[in-house]
Amino acid sequence: MFEPILVWAGLVLLVLLCLPFAGIQKLVLEISGLVLRLALLALLVAAGFLWFRPELLPADVESTLSRFPEVRAYLPEPGSQALGVTLAAAITVVLLPFLAVLDVTRKLAGQRLRRLRLLTVAPRVETPAPVAPVQASAPPATTAPQGTASPAPARRDTGHPAPRRVDRRSAADTMASVSSPKPFRVADHVS
Repeated sequence: MFEPILVWAGLVLLVLLCLPFAGIQKLVLEISGLVLRLALLALLVAAGFLWFRPELLPADVESTLSRFPEVRAYLPEPGSQALGVTLAAAITVVLLPFLAVLDVTRKLAGQRLRRLRLLTVAPRVETPAPVAPVQASAPPATTAPQGTASPAPARRDTGHPAPRRVDRRSAADTMASVSSPKPFRVADHVS
């Protein structure tokens, strides 16, 4: 009598877990990462136990390995101490990248995911800070001698100062004027 109710409740739960809400996604990632981490730790503990008691290796493992002779050629002999450790290490190495992906996505999910979505959806437009207008004085008018080209036209003031390249000599002079007025002397010690 309760079986159909449990089946429909399970289906509704799965539908809810498939919805694209940040809280639900974070919950799914948290649970998946925790389950995978616990499974890998249990596998490694079982491998440590099988090192001391290799005769307790389930017969299903040996029958499964007999179906794959290519893999079986690379594994230690059945009943040896290293078989459980080798199998556990191979499975752990294959699943570790999945655990890393779950950890990274779990950290990004939730509130951070909402912030990332906001950053990618609406580009941030920053208005530049107002710049004080610069009064540019016009260069003195010069007349070009006959037969030469006229001087370049004066630049129009746009309100934005043009970036000026600082040459090394003026930078060195500025640094020298800021430094101590006393000269640095190296004392010569004669023995």
